[in-house]
Order: sequence, then C-alpha cells, then structure tokens
Amino acid sequence: MVSAIIVNAAAILLESVPFVLAGAICAQIPLRIGRRLIPYLGCGCGPGPSARSLPAFAAAWIVFGPAVAAARLAAAIAIDKLAGRKGCNGHDDSMLGELRVIVPFALSGAALLPLLPAIAGSRFPAAAMGVAAALTAFVTSPCAIGTIGVAAIARGSAPAAAAGFLCVAGIFDLRAWSRGSERRAGHDCVAYVLAFASCALTAVRGGGALLNPRFTPALWICAIVCAYLAHRYRTHARPALRIGPAIMLAGCVLGSPAPVYYATQTTLAGGFPGERIDFTGAMVRSGNETALVRYAISCCRADAAPVSILLDSPAAVGSGWARARGTLVLRDGDLRLHTAEIEAVPTPADPFVYR
Repeated sequence: MVSAIIVNAAAILLESVPFVLAGAICAQIPLRIGRRLIPYLGCGCGPGPSARSLPAFAAAWIVFGPAVAAARLAAAIAIDKLAGRKGCNGHDDSMLGELRVIVPFALSGAALLPLLPAIAGSRFPAAAMGVAAALTAFVTSPCAIGTIGVAAIARGSAPAAAAGFLCVAGIFDLRAWSRGSERRAGHDCVAYVLAFASCALTAVRGGGALLNPRFTPALWICAIVCAYLAHRYRTHARPALRIGPAIMLAGCVLGSPAPVYYATQTTLAGGFPGERIDFTGAMVRSGNETALVRYAISCCRADAAPVSILLDSPAAVGSGWARARGTLVLRDGDLRLHTAEIEAVPTPADPFVYR
C-alpha cells in the first residue's frame, strides 16, 4: 500500500515537472502578463483552480462538449478571483519551490484518487455516487487534464460520479484555496540532482508505466535543465526542497506495480451494439460475471481508470490475461461482448493503454 502511494505520487509529480519548469520560465518575464499566463498554459499543476488550464479546456470540449468546458473554465476563473482577494494565490519563481507546493496534493491524490473507479463500478444510488466522487475530487485536487480523463472513463458506467467529479475537481477543491509558496524559495543542488535522475530514468523507459509516453521529450528537456541548475547552484543547500524530487526518484526505483483488477460494468467509451471488438485484458470473475479489464492512462498512473468489457458468458480461459474477439450486444441493460474467439495471452510488459 505504501509503495503504491509513493509510486502514484511520483507519477503526479513527474507529470507536473514540465509544466512547473515552464511556469518558472514564464515567471522570469519582466511583464505581469508572464505570471498571468502560467495557470492557463499548463495542466493546472500549480496552486489555484486547475480548470483554468486551456489544454484541459480543449480536452473537456472534445469529450464533454463546449457547454461543460466553458462552464468549468468560467467557474474556475471566478473561484480564482475570489481566492485572489483573500491572498490565497501566488506563484513561486523557483521550480523546486513550486514542486514543494504540489507534494501534499500529490500524496493525497495518490492515496484517494484510485477510489474513483471503485465508486464508479459500485451499485450505490446515483446521488451517493455523485457525492462520493465530489468528496474524492475535493481532497485529491487532480490536475485538470487528469480530471477530464478520469471523468471520461466514469461517464459510461456512472454518469452521476462523473458529474460530481467534474463539478468539484479543478474548481472548488483544496488546490483552489491553497496558498502559493513564498516567492524565490531558493535552490538546492541535491534536489536538482534528484530531479535530473528521476526525469532521465523515466524518459529512458519511455514513461516507465508512470507517465504517458508522450511526456518523454519534455522529460528529456527537464533532465537537461535540472542538470544545468544542479551545476549552477552547486553551493546552494535547502534540504526542505528535496522532498518532491526524492519521492519522484523513489517511485522510479520502486517501479510500477500492476493495478488491482476487478469486474465492473462495461466502461468502453463509445461502444454500441453490433460493434466488432478485439480486446486484450486481465480476466476477472465476480460471482457469475466475467470481464476483461485493462487500465487506461491519460497523463500519469494516478489517473489510470479501468476500461472493462463484460463477457456474455463465462470464458473457458482461466485466470490471467486473455484476448477476446467478438461483437457487442446489449443484455440486462449492459453492453457485453459476445465472444467468437478467446485465447490466453502472456501478461504484457506494460499493463496500461494510453489515451
């Protein structure tokens, strides 16, 4: 359990590093517009409402439509203005100082965000699922892009949970009211070395099942910059700034443990009766139900959500991984896969798929 939390927290922090670095660079722009652009250009990893992120706005538009995307952006800007009047906003000129701000959210998100798939897969009343998802969103404060990915997966099987998550995450969560760290928090040579090692190690592994492989080029850039900063500030020491980079490196060393698979309703987005499917996943049995389950990552491991397909009849294949081909049918209110062929396959080196 502890190792899983460390790995998930490391994934969240590694995901944030490219955006934190970009924010630190923008903070050096002498004009005030530089600071104003920071929360809108990244993934929403820093303090304040993460739904101000324009990349996340675009993702929400594609997945949920313009009305939902615009409502989330407008609400986040309004909350930011309210929080700003209370002096709860800010940005750190130091990359390490900004990482330090994110650490508590990374740890809480690593511990609680995986609960959302269980909430979405439960048979609780819709109102209860919506409230539970909203509370999870409030505490975990996920990045804005991760929010859209998790809600997209939950939408098919639990629209109330997806709605509760979208209404709170990135708008009215703990991150929205967090105080920015003190400006120019300083530098630490050891922290930059740790950040360099974790970024380089993850990039060499193509994401290492911690991040979407699309982050690899950005991680190489971050590794190079961290190496330069470690040399530049080789005489600087602020041990408090080492916590985030140390968690990142610990997650890389521990590796990425396989997720726990369980059967839920079919959550394959966009599926329809009559569609032919070729799907590979872990075979999971719960009572009389049999399903193939695999986890999909939008940004990092912490936002991994299950993509599952119920089979219309028990499979002859035992436990382990299997590949099934067949046609989707509607039965008992659920989409199920009517299998024409199913075969056991080796466990893949990377158990995740990436969206």
